Amino acid sequence: MLFWILSTWFGANLILQAAWMGLYGAPLDAQILFEAFGPYAWWIAGIEVFLWTILLIVASRRLFSKFRNSSSKHAHSRAVEPA
Repeated sequence: MLFWILSTWFGANLILQAAWMGLYGAPLDAQILFEAFGPYAWWIAGIEVFLWTILLIVASRRLFSKFRNSSSKHAHSRAVEPA
């Protein structure tokens, strides 16, 4: 699910950048965005940073739990040898 969220975000930014360059001939930069949103720009940036932090925490937890569970599921060869 994280992959689909990130790829959707990337695709939307790519399409927006292409449309902006088609209309105005110059790439969209952060200064233009901050001027367009006015006083709400820092709130929007803060929410985006918060969401990316949540996604990073969820992804790292899943990754660490996957590594931890994969190492505990393997049987040791000594346990299967006949006595």
